[in-house]
Amino acid sequence: MVRSHRRVVRHTAGKALARPLVVAVEWEHLELTQSERIQREFAERIPAEEAVERLRVAGFGADEVSLSTHGGRTLDDGTFVPGGVVVIVTANAMRAREAEQIIS
Repeated sequence: MVRSHRRVVRHTAGKALARPLVVAVEWEHLELTQSERIQREFAERIPAEEAVERLRVAGFGADEVSLSTHGGRTLDDGTFVPGGVVVIVTANAMRAREAEQIIS
């Protein structure tokens, strides 16, 4: 059984923004391994790589953190939809909370 939910974290990025940024961090409980899978999608690669580096500094191992990209696509009407970069962390519940704070 897999339970999942999406947590929305609101941040403000500097005084120039009139509205907060909405960051969706998705959680999924993996019953088989009794672990948590946390992921966040980034619009650009550099912030995603920086998040991975912060996770590594915090002690998350290569077997716990992954970075995945998906390409852009063109819709039937010719509109280009850019791709994204997803950072995924698989960890126990305590470490998952820490990972969520790091990638949010």
